[in-house]
Formats: sequence, structure tokens, C-alpha cells
Amino acid sequence: MSPNWTENIVCLNVNKKVDPPNDKIKEELHNIYKAILDSSVSSNKKEKMLNSVFGFEPWSWRVVGISKIAINEFKNNNFNYKSGTFQRDHYFQARYVTLRKMLEKLMPLDDWWNWYWENDKTILVTKTEHNKKSYNFNKDIIEIDWSLGYFESGSTLGFNYTKKREGLFLKSLIEEHKL
Repeated sequence: MSPNWTENIVCLNVNKKVDPPNDKIKEELHNIYKAILDSSVSSNKKEKMLNSVFGFEPWSWRVVGISKIAINEFKNNNFNYKSGTFQRDHYFQARYVTLRKMLEKLMPLDDWWNWYWENDKTILVTKTEHNKKSYNFNKDIIEIDWSLGYFESGSTLGFNYTKKREGLFLKSLIEEHKL
């Protein structure tokens, strides 16, 4: 008898739990933020530097949901990644809005971190959905526990995807939500 998808997912996630940064890391990031804010470079460059500072951590651009259409795109492609098809979307607030507010004035550490953390979460959608904003969070998105580490930020751009890990997870979502 073969194990069900849920058992496979639990096995895959045993060593993959992603934690938010600890207080020491937050303080170091805040110091970098202060240095960028105090620098004489243009606002545009400051925004790009902040974006780079946060861009490639396992908890940055954390995926907290995926659209049903994106799941079906993976399914229709035998759970193989299809380049140019998927995007993470800062659905809750555009990233530039988050960064620009941080650059208006120095924010105290806790306020700054809470502002960033709340507004850095993303959802995974198709490129078409992203461009047209053609989805409704409550109706079209399945929530994901970001700390399980699925679709984590890539080392330079995008997100990481493997058929053995995220593919099995998507199969479990299809079963669970009867997609």
C-alpha cells in the first residue's frame, strides 16, 4: 500500500522549516536600512539597495498563497516548472510602496520590521493573472503556510521549485481542495 500525498509532504518538510529572522539579524538589517537612508545616493538607488538587502533570504517574498489557476498550470505541465509562466505578487501591498514608506524617515526597529514583515508576503499566480490582477484572494487563492519553505526566494531571482518537493505539495493541494 502506497502512502498518501499528505504523508509524503510531511516527510519532505521535516528538514525544511523556515524561521523568520532572529532579533540579531533584524537589528543588523535595521542598521543597513539606517545606513542606506542616511546615504547621499538618490531615492531610486536607495530603493534598489533595500530591495537587494531583502531579496534573497529564505523568508523574503514569502509565498502565503497560490492561485488555483497556477496550480492547474503546474498540473497541466505534469508538475514541471514552465519558465515565464508564474510570478510572485505582492498582492497585499506593492513592494515599492513598502520600500518608499521606509525611506520617508527613520522608523524605529520594531515599527520598521513589522511594516516590512507584514507587507513582504506574496502569492504565487500565473503571469497573466499578475498582469491583469484577475483574481480574488478570498475566492481564487489557496493559503499556504510560508514557514514550510515552499517556493522560497531564489539565489538571484524568482523562486525555487522542484517537482519532488513543491510538485508533491501541489498534488496534495489538488487532492485536498478537489481541483
